[in-house]
Amino acid sequence: MIALLRAIAITAYREIRTLNSIQGNNFFWVALLLSMQPESMGFIWTLIGSLMIVPALAAPLARIPEIRLALWPLSQGQARFLRIFARPESQASPWLWRLLPTLELRQILRTLDFWLAALIAAAGTAYRYLYSNPEPEAYPVLSMMVVLCLSTMAQNLFVLDGLAGRLRWRISPARGYKILARKGLVLVGITVLLTGGLSPVGAVAGMLAALAVGHHFSVFSQIDSPPWRFTMGEFFPYGFLQVIGLFSCGISAARGDLVYLAIAGAAYGISLLLYGWILEQQ
Repeated sequence: MIALLRAIAITAYREIRTLNSIQGNNFFWVALLLSMQPESMGFIWTLIGSLMIVPALAAPLARIPEIRLALWPLSQGQARFLRIFARPESQASPWLWRLLPTLELRQILRTLDFWLAALIAAAGTAYRYLYSNPEPEAYPVLSMMVVLCLSTMAQNLFVLDGLAGRLRWRISPARGYKILARKGLVLVGITVLLTGGLSPVGAVAGMLAALAVGHHFSVFSQIDSPPWRFTMGEFFPYGFLQVIGLFSCGISAARGDLVYLAIAGAAYGISLLLYGWILEQQ
């Protein structure tokens, strides 16, 4: 039994080593910058570390072929104990999963980007409504941090589709701009939902700016990311431009300057039509 538990530990460790997709994530680079402030470093890296470790430790024996598991000389008690490590990751979806008919929404919920955004949004909302003397200027910043978590997905809209999924979209009779809009507007909707207690107007402006920049990489990129990982992207130059655009437009729109919301919307519309046409040509 000790040998089996040691094998489980090794499997989990190897899985943690595969979580290197964070290096291509926008939030990772901004987190490095924020780490220069010790008071911000602990909270941010605690969130990132916990999200990276939990999926790596989930059901490590589920990655071992069932025929090999059946050959192990285990007693009934040992087999029952190991069930906590061998729950299949591809088990049938629960009833709640059937309430999410949109494929894009299902894919987004299987990324660590979404759950990091949800944790920051929950912490920010709790700060606003539970703290005795919250700072109003913090609401737009917290909303932009939520958008930042999702911005790498805005840069790589086909990241979880894989090669087969991208080919399926390219031979689809649907117009290119409709394909990009279908995926991008799901991110906008999630952004509004998460930042409803903070600054949804600024968050929408920031997400539209991130999508306007991210369409280029989405159309030309071949980077894939497995589920339950941080989304892969390319920070220089696309992620860097996204960060500048989303913070500039988002903060300004959250402070009441709706011209920046219009600018972000116009940039998104132009980018949608341009890269939708390029997607059709491919």
